[in-house]
Amino acid sequence: MSFKQQDSSFPMKMYRFIATIVGLLALPFQSSCGVRSPSPVVINEVMPSNKTTCGDEFNERDDWIELYNKGSQAVDLGGYAMTDDTASPRKSVLPDGVVIEAQSVLLFWADKTLDQGKTHLSFKLSATLGEEVVLYDPDGKLVDQYRWSKAYPDISFARLPDGSGNFADCLTPTCGKLNGNHCGN
Repeated sequence: MSFKQQDSSFPMKMYRFIATIVGLLALPFQSSCGVRSPSPVVINEVMPSNKTTCGDEFNERDDWIELYNKGSQAVDLGGYAMTDDTASPRKSVLPDGVVIEAQSVLLFWADKTLDQGKTHLSFKLSATLGEEVVLYDPDGKLVDQYRWSKAYPDISFARLPDGSGNFADCLTPTCGKLNGNHCGN
């Protein structure tokens, strides 16, 4: 009696087949599952505890988030979204007509007062609990994010140099100006 030898590569072939099918099924969901957006706009500076630095157009000392456009063309941020909670990625959707010029920064006020203008967001930041700011493009793709564990009054977290460097504690926040290489010093 003879037995036919089983193909020892069968389990690996089946695994590859299943992995391919799962990968193909996941394609429609990749925009919300960690695929990064090619957007030139990034989070550049965050002030989670603004007590005495710059004020908004009403001279209120609200917490703020600064975005930077590292690209060579202006970007209309209409449809982009910012949040402090990844479970609610579209917590604050930016309206059409909010434009960030090339190689420039734009401040957004985390004050929960949308009626104060297009650059006011629907959430506030927490300095003591630790939190994050997340930016999504209009397609829901992750653009950028920054997380901190504790913030101190009037000390921001700034990307050095603008748009590409790591975040550092900034004792001299730049608030709507380029950070340069040394936190506005």
